[in-house]
Amino acid sequence: MLMEPMLRSYSGNCTLQESCQVIGNPILERMAALYEEGRRLDDMTIVRIAEYGCAGGENSYQPMSAIISTLRSKHPNLGVECVLEDLPSYQWYQVMQEAERLAWACGGGVHTLCAGTSFYNQICSTESVDLAYSYVAAHFLSETLPLTTHVMMHESAPAETAAWHAQAAKDWENFLLLRARELKKGGKMMISTMSRDSLGYSWQKFSHVVWSGIQRAHTKGILSRREVETLCIPACLRSEEEIMAPFATTSEVGSSLSVDLLEFSRTEIVKERGLPNSVLAPIIRRRVESVWGGMFLRQLNQLGRNEASCRDAMGELWDDFEAEILKDPSAGWVDMQSFFLQVTKN
Repeated sequence: MLMEPMLRSYSGNCTLQESCQVIGNPILERMAALYEEGRRLDDMTIVRIAEYGCAGGENSYQPMSAIISTLRSKHPNLGVECVLEDLPSYQWYQVMQEAERLAWACGGGVHTLCAGTSFYNQICSTESVDLAYSYVAAHFLSETLPLTTHVMMHESAPAETAAWHAQAAKDWENFLLLRARELKKGGKMMISTMSRDSLGYSWQKFSHVVWSGIQRAHTKGILSRREVETLCIPACLRSEEEIMAPFATTSEVGSSLSVDLLEFSRTEIVKERGLPNSVLAPIIRRRVESVWGGMFLRQLNQLGRNEASCRDAMGELWDDFEAEILKDPSAGWVDMQSFFLQVTKN
């Protein structure tokens, strides 16, 4: 089962992902400043900046601007090449429409390249990337087996999650090795995505609401047993131990990349938690549906359902989800529990 695209509504419902930039973008500014200090003057005529997991491109303005404005504070004529990467199944015309706006937001002199491929492949040529980042993407896995006991690996029966943990470890190491190959010596990258700890993770509570809704849909005859056992989210929200595992001193990752910092934080939309239930429940519904909905639709479609039938079934699931969240919005997705990892190519 391959990673699936988000719905087109994702860009309009990714404010929590954007909130991670409140912490992450200052890290990018410091990262760019450190990189600039370590380069010779004749090295700073053009830089390549890569974003892994750009979605619709709308959230690329601020991090790209943070990096470019920092570099241009000392090199005002610096040329910039921005590489925006995401799955080939995205609506790439939307991303390409953002290219001109991105150049304008960054003060001109910016060339944007779009890479429609998985970041589990090499995106840029070897040792060609100066600076890179990835926001809220690296927790998704390249491929998985179906789960039969839950939609999330962290809530599923231990007997069926061993293969998922192995895939998650392999994917994380591969992601880091590919980025190390692409980075120039001294090049830097920041990765921020959702994490988990002993207290849980941001998707934990509402994943149970979704799973219960799937069970009710099966009871009503909306979903077959096979469909119930196929629906899942191909993601691993990693712990600190899992994040750091590939950086063992004797590993290829450890010899290729040095860890500059690892921080953990929670972010949320200002004042959102205080909204009335009747207002907050539809917001949470749209947020979850925009992220998980595309995956579920594709999984149902691959089992033979036509598109209209898939959307009808999922519409009932999300109606059920919203009704349950209306009773208790605290079970919804109103924050981001994330890590911020910065590394340098040795």
